[in-house]
Amino acid sequence: MVAEVLHDLGQGVRRVIDVLRRRARCSDRRCAAGSWTIYPAGVYPHRSYQLCVVAAAVAEVCFAGGRRRAVAARHDCSRRSVSRWVRWTARLASPMDLGRLCARLDPEGLPPPTPAAAEGEVSRAGSVLRLLDHLGDVLLRRGVALPGRGPGLLRILTAQLARFGDVCWLTRPSPPLRVAPEGLPL
Repeated sequence: MVAEVLHDLGQGVRRVIDVLRRRARCSDRRCAAGSWTIYPAGVYPHRSYQLCVVAAAVAEVCFAGGRRRAVAARHDCSRRSVSRWVRWTARLASPMDLGRLCARLDPEGLPPPTPAAAEGEVSRAGSVLRLLDHLGDVLLRRGVALPGRGPGLLRILTAQLARFGDVCWLTRPSPPLRVAPEGLPL
């Protein structure tokens, strides 16, 4: 299978065209697993736009007040994709649950709240992004090696994929983000 993958470089998006993704199948015809795609290290499954691009676009909308059309142009996607990413991020986890987990692991403090000017879904998505970044930093300070580099969204979701096989889908219902200490690689 040939795909197109977009990665974030900090200054913009890098488009990689004709990425070969191999398929595998169990040699036992009765195997219930069927076939699956083999993803290279550092690539989150079922994504053309990798999580670093999603996190950068959502952060620009939530924290810099970026207009979705302008953010979409900078990240080489559609305005609808940016809106979908903001909505998806807002629904990924409860900011209250993430805040409680961060406070339990790091009694020193939490990241600053999302700017008051943003309301509703944008504010919630911003809170989730900040808390995932903070959680990733707390875990690293505690000596927990998280897979991947970059924003907390990428590090935490990649850790849950590696540990539990959980894929947080964008286009269909995802398993809930595991925001309890037993769900973390402590």
